[in-house]
Amino acid sequence: MTTRLSIVTPIYNEVDNIPRLIEEVERAIRPHFPDFELIAVDDGSKDGSSRLLREKAKTHPFLKVITLLRNCGQSAAFDAGIQHASGQIIATMDADLQNDPQDIPRLVEMLGEDYDVVTGWRKRRQDGFFWRKLPSLIANAIVRKVTGTRIHDLGCSLKVYRGSVIKELRLYGEMHRYICPLLENMGARIAEAEVHHRPRTAGVSKYGIARVFKVLLDMIYVWFNKSYQTKPMYVFGGAGVTLLGMSFLLTALAAWEKLNNGVYVHRNPVFLIALILLVIAFQFFGIGLIAELLVRTYFESKGRDSYLIRERIGFHEPLAGQKSERVAEFDVSL
Repeated sequence: MTTRLSIVTPIYNEVDNIPRLIEEVERAIRPHFPDFELIAVDDGSKDGSSRLLREKAKTHPFLKVITLLRNCGQSAAFDAGIQHASGQIIATMDADLQNDPQDIPRLVEMLGEDYDVVTGWRKRRQDGFFWRKLPSLIANAIVRKVTGTRIHDLGCSLKVYRGSVIKELRLYGEMHRYICPLLENMGARIAEAEVHHRPRTAGVSKYGIARVFKVLLDMIYVWFNKSYQTKPMYVFGGAGVTLLGMSFLLTALAAWEKLNNGVYVHRNPVFLIALILLVIAFQFFGIGLIAELLVRTYFESKGRDSYLIRERIGFHEPLAGQKSERVAEFDVSL
């Protein structure tokens, strides 16, 4: 059986790059995957990209177009394309032509070596050093330290996934940069491969130094998701226990000062601080309980599991509430 490949690319004001993008993708992919589809997600472009995509779709049957009502960001565009993809393998790439579509067949071949994701590494990145490469190097190093991932280039959009794996993940904010750490947390097997990176020849970059701060803020969520997604009480309860212990120590100190120095508690700020810490501790316990209930509601109301099943052996029918497909079931034909 020939594997169907879906390629998802978000587009925002890339009208000058669209014709060449379609041409390069078709030339690179059709010899290997004749039945491929290119899903272009117009993220609220204002330069005529949407109109050009509609025209190209009439003459290129493999091109499918999704137009968002407004600019929602790259993560939302990737998510929309991924959820609409029909391929057993899903590849993502940028539309600015800095990613090379010729790399995709090679990454798909690596995916067949028992991986769930193969992500690109722009080892020879063709961008300015101080405004693009240096901030990226710093951010990647911090994220690797905090999340424990071994991926070098989290910002590279050129990736290939098993469709059954990536569709389990929903993307918000700027979370497309954290796809690999999030999937690692779900148990996915991830490989990294060096890919070509080309200088931008048309259009304007949508990235700025401000994105570094957004990435670092999103990192807090990724850290929490990886370590405490199903046990938030460990975080909030741990903070509550710490504050409760501090409150008892300060109360003991206030009692000692009363007995030895005659300092009454209503004149002692230490006792007031102890009371404040006691109240905050119980608030943390309450937040932890609410978070535990929300986690259970999230998984149970959506019929989702906190894990992925790679395959089932010896079962004739899928268990109630579980999907029937295997995570690792496709044949790569190149």
